[in-house]
Amino acid sequence: MKNNPAANERPVGRWKLSFGRWTFALLLSTFSPQLSTRADSVTLRPIADTTLIETAPNNNLGAQPFANSGTTQNFTKNRALFRFDVSGIPTGAQVDSVSIAFEVTRQPVDGYAPADFGLHRMLVSWGEGAQTTANPGSPGQGAPAAPGEATWLARFAQTGPNWAAPGGLAATDFAAASSAGQSIYSVANSPYFFTSSQLAADVQLWLANPSENFGWMLLANDEGPNFTARRFGSREDAINAPQLLVQFTTVPEPSALVLLAGGVVLLARRVRRN
Repeated sequence: MKNNPAANERPVGRWKLSFGRWTFALLLSTFSPQLSTRADSVTLRPIADTTLIETAPNNNLGAQPFANSGTTQNFTKNRALFRFDVSGIPTGAQVDSVSIAFEVTRQPVDGYAPADFGLHRMLVSWGEGAQTTANPGSPGQGAPAAPGEATWLARFAQTGPNWAAPGGLAATDFAAASSAGQSIYSVANSPYFFTSSQLAADVQLWLANPSENFGWMLLANDEGPNFTARRFGSREDAINAPQLLVQFTTVPEPSALVLLAGGVVLLARRVRRN
C-alpha cells in the first residue's frame, strides 16, 4: 500500500494544536489566582493620641494611658485626638470597610449620662506630646507642655502654630461633619464601635495622600450638658488601646497584567503556526 504523507501529518498537527490549547489553559490557571483581586484586613493601634484640656489650656497629656473626651461635671470640655499609621496597607488597595473600637475605662464618679460622640477627621497636624499627670489626684489635668506638644491652645506648644480657636475650630482644624458616630454610656457597655462608609473614605484618602493623615478627633456632639466626659484607653494602655480594623481589597499590578497579555499573544502566535 502506498504511503500517504498527508495522512501521517494530520494527527501530529492535531496533537500540536491540542497541546497548545492545553498550555494556554495551564497558563491561565497558573496566573489567574495571582492576578485576581484579594480580600484582606489589618488591625492597627494608634501611633499618637492625646487630650486637649480646657481647664489646663497649657498642659499636655500625650503619654497618659487614657484620653478624655466630653464635658465634665463642672461644664469644662475635653477633646481627644487619635492617629493611626495606615501606610502598611498595599498601595492601590481599595478600602472596603473601617471600624474603630474604643474602650471606656472610666466615667464621672458623681453621675453620668449617655452621650453621642463623633469622630471628626483632622485637617491639620498636631504634636502628641510625652506628658503624664503632674497631680495624681487630678490625672486628667496633665502637665505643662514641652515645646511641640499639643495643648488646648496650641497644636505645637511654644513653637506654634496655635489652633484656629482654643480646642480646635470646626471646618478649619477638624471636619465640621463627623465621619462616624456612636452613643456612649458606661464602662460596662464597652467596647464601642464606630463604623461608616465615610471612615473608609478617610482611610482611602490617607492611602492616596499620606501627608494628610492627621487622624481623628473624638468629640461629644453636644458639649453643653455636663457629665458626658468619658475616659478612653489610649495607645499606652496595652489592654484597652483603640483598635482600627481596615478591610481592603488588593488588585493586580499593571505590570503583571502586561506580562500576562504578552505571554498570551506569543502563545497564540505559536499555536497558529502549528
